[in-house]
Amino acid sequence: MKIGFKTTYVNDELKYSVGLAGPVGAEDFAMRVIDPTHIIMTDPETWTPGTDPSALFGLTEEEYNWKDTDLEKLDELAQKLRTDIPTDRLLGESEGVRKKDRVESIDYGKYVRYRKERNEQRRNDMISRMLAADELYCMFCGETNKPYVFQYSFLQMFEDKALAMELANEYRKRNIPLLVSHFTHDQFNKENEKSVFHELQVLGYPLIMFFDAEKRQGMIPIKEIVKHKDYVGQKNNLIYGNPHVDFAMTNLFQFLRTPNNIDRTDPEKFKEAVTRTLSFMESRFVEALSDARFLVPTKAMPDGKVVPAMIKMSQKKPAAAAEGAEEAAKTEAAEEEVIEKNFLPVFTNGMEFVSDKDQFKAAVVPLDDIIKMVRELKLDGMLINMKSKCAMPCGEERFTQVEKYREWKAEHAPEAAQNEDVPETLEPAADGSDEAPVDTPFVPIVNKNNE
Repeated sequence: MKIGFKTTYVNDELKYSVGLAGPVGAEDFAMRVIDPTHIIMTDPETWTPGTDPSALFGLTEEEYNWKDTDLEKLDELAQKLRTDIPTDRLLGESEGVRKKDRVESIDYGKYVRYRKERNEQRRNDMISRMLAADELYCMFCGETNKPYVFQYSFLQMFEDKALAMELANEYRKRNIPLLVSHFTHDQFNKENEKSVFHELQVLGYPLIMFFDAEKRQGMIPIKEIVKHKDYVGQKNNLIYGNPHVDFAMTNLFQFLRTPNNIDRTDPEKFKEAVTRTLSFMESRFVEALSDARFLVPTKAMPDGKVVPAMIKMSQKKPAAAAEGAEEAAKTEAAEEEVIEKNFLPVFTNGMEFVSDKDQFKAAVVPLDDIIKMVRELKLDGMLINMKSKCAMPCGEERFTQVEKYREWKAEHAPEAAQNEDVPETLEPAADGSDEAPVDTPFVPIVNKNNE
């Protein structure tokens, strides 16, 4: 099968070119070399007259970039490939070139396998470099107190502080208010210490765009980092979480508080863009919420009864303003109306659940049971992660949205799987007790009766 090749650099003198090879949308780096072996000079009868004998070889990203940074190295590589064909790099040969085969041709399936293996090796090398770094820097959103999510899917992390600061300043010029957060090696890759990567996995972040000190970049799934051979911390501990809910909330709050990157020159288009994006994020949150289970703080009473914790929130509502100085003075002196609302506090993960008093434990409760509890106790709703900057109150309006989504899903996607990242059970403490080991970095959530 013929492999497409799009040239990006040509050296006519040395008879080679570099470019992108493969199907559209999945191209990879390659070099096309004319006269790939000495055989054309030593035994011309083995070649078909009138053809342009050439071979296509796979390149690493570093070798491909030599066209911009080091042409001498690229020339040397072309000469090496011309005289010593490496079969593991050979992607294909021009059709009808040889009368007799000297090197086995490579079919497209082999090209795909080669590309996959090379990309895996490249990713492994980048992860190793990341985990070996003394420090890492991350684009951070102060409005949510969490890493900034780009394109609703990935965060950016850097090996070099200067590069991180440079890009952060560029984002600020585009009205995206970003900070640079700093992590030490002990924070992201030390055994039995709090691991940044494990936290990110629990919070639902799927991908990291990593930039090394040479400005090379690569998209790395966080799940590949935490299972990598060079990753030390927190490989075996299970911390309860709702990754889909957490990530949807982070995206939603980030957009609500940092919409400045949307063009405001046309007010109508700005309003339309905000409405459309907000609708998308709200729907993703409702979808994640529909099959979630939360940590609900409970307390055992002296009579043995277990009761859930509740939180009361109050808001002062000033009396309506009146006309005239005398009336205004009366209004200012009038007692302010206090609006009180009662919520059931719930938490998405073991890091958010921090009990100030030892008597509070956490039970894992499905959303349907939480809704039933809220209605029986005549509360105003549930409050997700009350101590977070992304605390989310959910009342009857939100519960109705969940019910409507479930009805739609039952009709249009009855076989759709639930959120796969939500663990079905919690791991008990290592010694079988309800207390966490001293070196456990996260708050332990133990519920032995959870089915």
